[in-house]
Amino acid sequence: MSLKENMQVLKEELSAEEQILESVIKAEGFWKKYKKIILTLLAVIFLGIAWKLISEYLHQQSLEKANLAYNQLMTNPNDADAKARLKSENPKLYELFTYQQVAQMSEPAKLEATLKEMSDPNLRDLLSYQIASLKKKGLDAYAMKEGAILRDLARYQSAYLLLKEGKVKEAQTKLAEISQQSALYPLAQNLKNYQGK
Repeated sequence: MSLKENMQVLKEELSAEEQILESVIKAEGFWKKYKKIILTLLAVIFLGIAWKLISEYLHQQSLEKANLAYNQLMTNPNDADAKARLKSENPKLYELFTYQQVAQMSEPAKLEATLKEMSDPNLRDLLSYQIASLKKKGLDAYAMKEGAILRDLARYQSAYLLLKEGKVKEAQTKLAEISQQSALYPLAQNLKNYQGK
């Protein structure tokens, strides 16, 4: 290799090393300038991930405790300790358990007492229907209630009771109120044709 070529290679190597050194100096300057921000950002990301993992773990533990308490209540519904644990770990599941227990009762007074304790709107609505159904006189009021889930069933049952009393015209009026989209509509049409004989 000639001296000229050697000089050229040396210049290229020095230029490459110079660029590397320049990049290191720039990176060092960037690090010094933004060190606190970068470390803070990394700490926030780390704490966020740790918080998410810990909260998921605690939530899973809570679900497991609630399920264990619920399983104990299914075998022994009178277990006060299991009721307390279920109520503290998962209040919605506790309300569902309570509803399951009282739904089997046929005493409107006990159902009304439980209704006052319920906070879930769907369970309250189902319990309201059951109370109205047991009292038989509250079906019309239930059917008129805003957002009643079992509105058409209440109207159907009310019409049936009217037919049993021989009030055919009133029963047909009730059956006409059942919407055509309801699953009870075909049954309502069949009952509408019944003349109470």
